[in-house]
Amino acid sequence: MPGRGLARWVLLAVVGVALIGCKELPTRFVSGLSAEERALAAQIPVHREALPRGSHLIVGRAEGLSCQITHDDPYRVSEDNAIEELKRATFRAGADAVMEVTCEHFGRHQDPRRCVRSVVCRGMAVQTKPVKEN
Repeated sequence: MPGRGLARWVLLAVVGVALIGCKELPTRFVSGLSAEERALAAQIPVHREALPRGSHLIVGRAEGLSCQITHDDPYRVSEDNAIEELKRATFRAGADAVMEVTCEHFGRHQDPRRCVRSVVCRGMAVQTKPVKEN
């Protein structure tokens, strides 16, 4: 059947476009973490101030976003949600804590990500525990 090859190609194209589109969605839709990993990320300590020198290794910058996509989006933008996403980003970076955390609130259409309203929390992902060697 010659139509099967075309149908397969169309299906692959649709899946590819969907996957590419997902990369642009806020992390509340695509976290990339399993339920177990999300539970571990939720335990990551958040420090608003810097940790004492010598108590950590800097892994890199991390960011969490809480975004209302449309005016009728029922999602409630909050600092708590942005902090949750910040913890997940910290976990994905391989860090076990985040320090120097600040949050910025954006009103209607002020966010460059095209959110109607949003909160962005940023911090420095750090490793505070010795890394286990295999």
